[in-house]
Amino acid sequence: MIAKQPALGRPEATCAALIPVKKSASWWRLAQDERRAVFEEQSEHIKTGLKYLPAVARRLHHCHDLGEPFDFLTWFEYAPADSAAFEELVATLRRSEEWKHVEREVDIRLVREVAA
Repeated sequence: MIAKQPALGRPEATCAALIPVKKSASWWRLAQDERRAVFEEQSEHIKTGLKYLPAVARRLHHCHDLGEPFDFLTWFEYAPADSAAFEELVATLRRSEEWKHVEREVDIRLVREVAA
């Protein structure tokens, strides 16, 4: 399944989103196996993400232990034709059990101009 992950910077992927996320203190108080169960079994986070490959490429950066204001920075890239798929992906993740532990998010959308 990993082979389906497209590279970032594809010419057709002119749409992007940067979504920094901060999880609640209650999330971080859960034992690692409890967090993993919510993430994998209850929310099916990875399974959900794989469903949208190769249309939506992503890169995740973990920041929790760096003392930054957000725990995760996620960068998504997709073609305009895949905008609906991206919106569905984000909506599905936001309805998940895991998302109940999100304290804050910022959703920044970008569009790259294509030279004429």
